[in-house]
Amino acid sequence: MLRLTGIRTTPLRDEEAARAIALPLTFDERSHAGRGRLATTLADGTAVALLLAAHRRGAALEHGTVLEGDDGQLAIVVAAPQPLTRVSAGTPIALLRALYHLANRHVAAQIASDHVLIERDPVLERMLVAIGVRIEHVELAFEPEPGAYDGGAHHHAETAGDETAATIGEQLSVAAHRARGRNTA
Repeated sequence: MLRLTGIRTTPLRDEEAARAIALPLTFDERSHAGRGRLATTLADGTAVALLLAAHRRGAALEHGTVLEGDDGQLAIVVAAPQPLTRVSAGTPIALLRALYHLANRHVAAQIASDHVLIERDPVLERMLVAIGVRIEHVELAFEPEPGAYDGGAHHHAETAGDETAATIGEQLSVAAHRARGRNTA
């Protein structure tokens, strides 16, 4: 059994990257692993136990995170393809309406300029179709937008007037605060 107990914070040297194994995990698995423990199996049948320190618990592991084992083994987390629903619309406002309804239900979403990806959920899919957007089932890696409160208090990225540096969620929040005449810091 491969036991992974730590998260590497320094870049991998070339020889380390060459010997590191890929550890494909769905978003749900990366979320469970972020809470400290996960048991899984590699494609070759190798059993893997993730036993991360308590100080790391909470946030989902990100694609590209390097994990270290007790024996020096290295594993690179890979966002594995999983069943998702792609939400698209004929107009930007229709897509924003769909995103509003998903956010109101605290649904994890990966946001792009012309679509939103969510984990499959028949109830949500019926709601989305009812408000007039299109849904399509796809199998892709899922890397949803981090929550506004991930990492502490509600704040917005320093953008020095350039909102392209902020996440899409932060951009929308900054715009909403400005529309209401509030400070965005």
